[in-house]
Amino acid sequence: MNSTTTTTTTTTTASAAMPLLKVEQSAMTTAVMDSSPDACVSKALADSSSTPIVKTLSLQDYLALETRTQFLQEMRNSLTTIGTFYIKDHGVATDLTTGAMQTVRNYFSLPLEEKKKMMIGNSRHFRGYKLIGEELTNNQVDHREQLQFAPEQAPLDSFVPTTSLDYHGLQGPNQWPATTLAAVPEFQSTILKFMDELETLSHHIMEAVALSLGLEASYFKNLFGDNPYYRLKCAKYPSVNKAATIGCGAHKDTGFLTVLLQDMVGGLQGQDPVSGQWMDTRPIPDTFIVTMGEAIERMTGGLYHATVHRVLNNTSGQDRYSIPFFFDPSLDAKIPHRIPEVSIGGRPKTLAPTMAFSSIAGESDSESEDDELEGMMDSLSIHGEAAGAGIEGEVVVAAESIDHPMSRTWSNGEHIFETVHRCHPEVFARWYTSEQ
Repeated sequence: MNSTTTTTTTTTTASAAMPLLKVEQSAMTTAVMDSSPDACVSKALADSSSTPIVKTLSLQDYLALETRTQFLQEMRNSLTTIGTFYIKDHGVATDLTTGAMQTVRNYFSLPLEEKKKMMIGNSRHFRGYKLIGEELTNNQVDHREQLQFAPEQAPLDSFVPTTSLDYHGLQGPNQWPATTLAAVPEFQSTILKFMDELETLSHHIMEAVALSLGLEASYFKNLFGDNPYYRLKCAKYPSVNKAATIGCGAHKDTGFLTVLLQDMVGGLQGQDPVSGQWMDTRPIPDTFIVTMGEAIERMTGGLYHATVHRVLNNTSGQDRYSIPFFFDPSLDAKIPHRIPEVSIGGRPKTLAPTMAFSSIAGESDSESEDDELEGMMDSLSIHGEAAGAGIEGEVVVAAESIDHPMSRTWSNGEHIFETVHRCHPEVFARWYTSEQ
């Protein structure tokens, strides 16, 4: 089985695919990889005039032991260069992916008054519908309708807005108005089934990420705990007559892993981390797009990239639909600032990331050098300041120790809550500023 195919992106010049790294598979579920990025990044910089390539990897090549080593090499190359790859043969049935996309279309085609019954402000748990123009990304108004879901759970009866940990309010049910279910009968069952399947896929991907870093296969499984927190966002980008506005502003995802299903309209672009140029991420049937978030970039010291991406305004004449799935650890998880086993020694300064989560859309505030990174990591707290309501990607990281960065942790629940409450200030204002 061939583990990869490639898609040549357009619009820019950027880094080429990097040479494969040696992998030693020590057991059926573990493999050890050389975590030094020196050879990879040097080759990337030398080849920076070539067209960037987003590879297509087959999950079946990971699951099969005879092709696992090659899969891990290709994954690592993708994550140390561009930070994005396509995944095929992923185990999510085609009838479910097409059904999920059609269900989302059916929902967004409902009358506005029906959709408003699921307004996100109705939910203490940040679940529900948002109108076009109600969210900013990187100080730009997003031109999209949105619908948000998360794990279907009972709310915590003990939660009190003024005294409980804010992120405990994230646990709860999704909104399922009876009239909406009558209009779209498959709505609830399809969304819940799709999230279940994406959770399974995400566990496979994170296991592979661990092995590609030379860690135990169970590293992220143990870190995420028994109840990973995830969010499913369904988005509609209506077609417009001009491209003067942006569908979704440039940003990095702030969490761990994003798995994206998009239709065939196109418009998603990723930014090459070496050249800074934008490249189209074209739709490929029967694949998901996989990107790492800033949490992985931080934990690996910038070895693995969190891709800056955006959505161009849709002038295709057809509405565009996409369904990103954001996969993160449990809300109570404590996350290490850095994975001690992952070395970043020798990384060229061109690729050195900032260790501070950004105030806007999760993007790095500056191109800090290695010595500056350690200084930032030694601070007690790292957080950006909101530049306006509805900003996507705001993160607060509360350090729990003043020890070396390798031994410090941050709260995943605080991380996620700060992100969603900056994106959706109306929810915070209604549910978290007084007793309810």
